[in-house]
Amino acid sequence: MGSPLGDAMKETGAFPDYAVDMISSSEYTGKLENTLFHLSGYYRTENSLKNTLKSAVRYPVILLFMVIAVLALMLALVFPAFYGVYNNLTGGLASSAYSYINVPFTLCKVLLVIMIILVILMLAGIYMWKNGNKETVRNTLSKSALFRELFDDLDLYRFTSCFEMFLSSGEHQDQALTKSIPVVEGKALKEKLQRCADKMAGGMSFSQTAYEEKLYDPTNNRMLIPAERSGMLDEIMQKIMTNLRDSIDKNTGLIANTAEPLLTGVLMIFIGIMLISLMVPLIGIMNSIG
Repeated sequence: MGSPLGDAMKETGAFPDYAVDMISSSEYTGKLENTLFHLSGYYRTENSLKNTLKSAVRYPVILLFMVIAVLALMLALVFPAFYGVYNNLTGGLASSAYSYINVPFTLCKVLLVIMIILVILMLAGIYMWKNGNKETVRNTLSKSALFRELFDDLDLYRFTSCFEMFLSSGEHQDQALTKSIPVVEGKALKEKLQRCADKMAGGMSFSQTAYEEKLYDPTNNRMLIPAERSGMLDEIMQKIMTNLRDSIDKNTGLIANTAEPLLTGVLMIFIGIMLISLMVPLIGIMNSIG
């Protein structure tokens, strides 16, 4: 009907504001094709990050269900079978010297309850995350340094990617920064970026404000000022995004690779203790009979 692409996207209401702003700016500066390629890469990376995070959560949940199934099987079948044998051989566990086998039975029940609570908490967190309560889940998980670093890196990556796309579409630095802030979810980073925006409104450049506010780690911060002076800010922003992506992958893998062995190790240790506690009395009884 003759409307520009940016206006048409805005009228549908199906696209986020930052994407509409980028398209509108790039249409004005003649960089629409590059901006569309940038957005394509951005959403492809976002999808990859989401799949990675889902995998990091999915495997521990599945493992917890397996642990619960094993513990329930032991409580329902293994312990009753041994209890029946010991009752027949000793005339009753309560008065025998082997009453300590009640200890692993109690431990098994306690561990089962703990695992069920963990599953409920994880499923509740997933439900809250999907239904708009991300801030609550994020604040809870951020009490762990590993999760806090992961969320900070994700926010910085999204901001940096969005900021770089605005610059590539022909937007000025101050406007690019202001329009990129909404993609950030963390309150602390939003406040830091707002301080950067205020300083840029006073005449400072992005690299100077980022350096003063310690927006990135020291290594990345030191690259910004000389890169901006030499006209290589776009290349350095790409390098920073690569570093952030590597850090995100590292922390995600660390979370997944820590949870799985930990749960498996706990399961194996408890099962070993329980089986030994059940078998030792039987060995003692057989020796006394022999």
